[in-house]
Parts: sequence; C-alpha cells; structure tokens
Amino acid sequence: MAGPSALSTLPEATSYVVVGGGVHGLSTACHLAEELESAGRSGAEVVLLDKRRPGAGASGICGGIVRNFYLSEAMNEIVRQSVEIFELDPRGFGFHQIGYLAAVPEQQAEDLELIASQHAQLGYASTLVRGAAHCREHLRALFPDWRAASVTAVLHEQRSGWAEPTATVANLAGMARSLGVRIVEGAEVQGFELEGGLVRRVETSLGSIACDLVVVAPGPWARDLWRMLELPEELDVGGERRPMFVYYKVREGDYVLRSGDRLPDDCPVVHLDLHEPLCSDLDERVLDPGPWGIYFRPGLHPGVQGGGLPQPLDLECELDPYGPSHPVHGASGPGFDEWYTSALAVALGRFQGRSADWSCDSYGAQVVFTPDNYPIVDFVRPNVYAILDSTHGFKMLALGKLAAADILRGDAPELERFRFARFAAAALHPASASPYPWT
Repeated sequence: MAGPSALSTLPEATSYVVVGGGVHGLSTACHLAEELESAGRSGAEVVLLDKRRPGAGASGICGGIVRNFYLSEAMNEIVRQSVEIFELDPRGFGFHQIGYLAAVPEQQAEDLELIASQHAQLGYASTLVRGAAHCREHLRALFPDWRAASVTAVLHEQRSGWAEPTATVANLAGMARSLGVRIVEGAEVQGFELEGGLVRRVETSLGSIACDLVVVAPGPWARDLWRMLELPEELDVGGERRPMFVYYKVREGDYVLRSGDRLPDDCPVVHLDLHEPLCSDLDERVLDPGPWGIYFRPGLHPGVQGGGLPQPLDLECELDPYGPSHPVHGASGPGFDEWYTSALAVALGRFQGRSADWSCDSYGAQVVFTPDNYPIVDFVRPNVYAILDSTHGFKMLALGKLAAADILRGDAPELERFRFARFAAAALHPASASPYPWT
C-alpha cells in the first residue's frame, strides 16, 4: 500500500534521483533535502525510487542489530555517529539501547583487544574482559545460566543494541517526506541512459526521468544496477582478480519456547563465536565441525530473535521475489533450526535439552558483499554516487548524512577509507578471525 505522499507517477525531470528505499537510500534522500533547504533550494529536487515500497528489501526484514564490533577504525567512527542519530529519537527509530556483547574464544581475543582500544580512542563506551574466569564472571552476572566455557574474551558495548526495522524505515521515510522528498513507489529501474560517461536519464517501469545526479543505494540488487551502469564486474586487488560482488544467504528467525520462557527485554544482544564442534541438543551428533557463530537478542514477541552463519550463493542467484517469499532462497534450509537451537543451548542453560520444544519461524534472504566485505561510498561515474553497504545496514545509518555532505560540499573525510580506489591500491580494510564475513 502506498504511504502518505507516495507518488504513483514519475516526474519528467529532477536534480537528484535516489535509487533504493532502504535505510541508506532514505537517509541520503532526507539529508540531501535538508542540505538543499539550508542552501535556499527545495527538498522537492530529490526524487526517491523504489521498485516496491520503502523497506520492501533487506532493510525491512533484517535483525536491525546496531553494534560497533569492527577491526576497522573507519567503521568504528561511522557506527559511533550512527548511534548518535539513533539516540536523537530512540522511540521513532524503535531503538533498543540494551547493549551488545561479543563473546569469543582465544583465537579471536586479539581482535577484541584492538577493537576495545579503538573504542577508547573514539569515546565509544565499551568494556573489555579477558581470561576464561573473568569472562565467565561477567557473563554470569548478566546470564546466571551462561554455559559456553571456551570464551576467553568479551567486549561489552554499552551504547549499542538493536532497532526495529519497520520503525526505522517509517521514521526515515516520514522525515524525508516532511522535507519535500518525492517518493515514487513501484518504480523499478530498468536501465540508465548514458552519454559521455554521464547518466542523463533513469529508465524505470513507470517511464524515464531526467536528472543531474543519481545516488544508487540498491542493497542486494547492487549486481544488477552495476551492470546497467556498465561498470567492471571484476577488480584487480593487489594483482589478484576478484569478483566485484559475492552473494550469501543470511539465515535468521524468531524462536519461541512453548513454555513461554524468554529472554529479558533489557538483556544485551549477544554475539557468540566458538572454534569447536557444535553438537545437536537432541542427540549429541556433530552438526558443525566449527568454527561457528550465532547472535541472539530478545524478540519483539515472546522468545528469541537471532541468526547464524550465512551460506554462499552463486553470483547469478535470483533475487526476486526477495527474502522469505523466494521459493528457494527464502527458506533457512534443512537442519538450520536444529543447528540454531543447539547453539542457543551451548550458550545458555535455560535452553539446554529443549530443541524439540521450540516453535521456529526462520527464513533466508539474499545479501551481497564487496571484495573486502566493507562498504563502498563514492562516485562510480561522474554523476553517479554509490552506497554499497556490503550488508552492514542499520549500524551505518550515518552514511546518508555523510553521503549528502560529500555530494553537495565534498566535505566528508570520514568516507575516505570507503572509496572505490582502495581496491586498486590494495588498501583494504582489515579482516578479522571471526567466521562471519562482515566483522
């Protein structure tokens, strides 16, 4: 259903077209309009296109985790600024500032030590705990039934948490509309009219629109828009050829015990990685040789919301219908629910021996990563600005504000580490020892 001020017809021309109604597209549109208004121009110069409606892609169905668990100092700063935005209107964004806790084995302990030192330099409140005994004491103060014995390092971020996807999207869309942004729903981008390397018009299912500059914030559809823009599908990274994009299927869900037992609403989001076999909570057979990892948090409804390691997908994987509606990729896959609830049992005693008692509502969704698994925020053609978030989503809400400043004033030094040129220079972001591709 079209929201307030949503358009069903396409203007013939505008100054700025933003493609994608997820958090980054909406945030960028909002801040572009704000900057234009401050300069005596009109926010109506910004038109946002979405093939369905705002939040219909990854932004609308994700877990909404807001955390600063990154080895990259540049990421730490972006997340710090993003949390400040959430803190301005926690109710509007549905922001639950309950904290975020990373618990890891010795193989990842040095990563946490480095991240903690970077947090201290930025003034981002977090607590580092080292040693198995101290970690157990810290974790059991929060969860008296904590079980995972191999944890030797804990990083507890006090300002982090999670945000409700639908609330965040609705808040951003409302802010954008209040500033005059024209949101056109049902406008699927089908191509770009290129002339001399510039985009002159955006071709959509509703017709074409002329513009001075395009911002693409396509989420999982990055592959398709990249091809429409006739950009390279492989990059030279320090003498090594790498694909521009790599696809995975994330697996998440809501889990409810029939007894009604649940996590307290104020307990932190937990990220647990272990480098040991995961055994079934049903019959002790080995489900995963390791390493493995999960995250879990209180659900909006009684129970637990969380996810586990993603699965690789082919570059040409089908993207539509997106997420849970997809007949193949929309399912979490055989055995995932047993895998996930068994991992919960490793973490907390209250879940041990109860895998058969869960009501499971899990799903899969296609996501895309860049060559070093970190965002690209940069001009990729003289009048095409790309925000390719590499599945970092909500926790980088400040990208829209920085992108608007970058586009209109060339004033966003925080984005220098996210430029496209880093690949040719082999100046990649650091890789962690986590089994996850996005830490």
